[in-house]
Amino acid sequence: MTAPRAILIELEGVLVETHALRRDALVRALDEMGAALSPVDFDDHCHGLPVRAAITAAITVRALEPTLDATDTDLAAVRAEANFMRAVGTGLTLVDGAREAMVALRAGAALAIVTRASRRETDAMLAMSGMEFEFDCVICSDDVPGAEKPEPLAHQSALARLSRRRAMRARDAIALEDGRAGIVAARRAGIPCVAVGNMPAFRALDADGYLPTLRGVTLESLDALGGRGDPVT
Repeated sequence: MTAPRAILIELEGVLVETHALRRDALVRALDEMGAALSPVDFDDHCHGLPVRAAITAAITVRALEPTLDATDTDLAAVRAEANFMRAVGTGLTLVDGAREAMVALRAGAALAIVTRASRRETDAMLAMSGMEFEFDCVICSDDVPGAEKPEPLAHQSALARLSRRRAMRARDAIALEDGRAGIVAARRAGIPCVAVGNMPAFRALDADGYLPTLRGVTLESLDALGGRGDPVT
């Protein structure tokens, strides 16, 4: 197989450890509004989703007690995002092997961030991690309002931007994702996807391959894992 020419990467969970920060930020915001969400329910229903989508998912499966209306959902999301930004400001931990992997992959492929985070959050995380200049393009939730993951638009937008320099097809890329919403988004865009990180099997079911960390990863190893499966609908 030909090694991938572009790697589309979720920032959260793949490069930067944010799971506990996101969980604690949302649980605290909801608690301040008198609504309870357990850490287990966050992991089962909210992980890997943008903040508002995470709250909506919790409401849908009745994991929130009491439930929230649309206004309260927006307020909880704003508070959760503020809590998260404060936590990011105190420091971030890179995923094992992330920095070395970016150096190795960049030598042979274009790199793009395709993240569920907002532009403000993304800029802060990239600056804190020292990787703000490592990527050829950065697509955030702000760039695809109303069409966040699991919709494919963010991945499609990244490919379109990369194609301004060199024609790029979905099959020329591989996505690295840490949650089911991102995996489904990539596969809907026709892009092979490798799940990265410590996750239960049900989250990675739609992925073409799995890596516990990025330590030692190469373009060739990603291609072997990618598998070139059929798109998810």
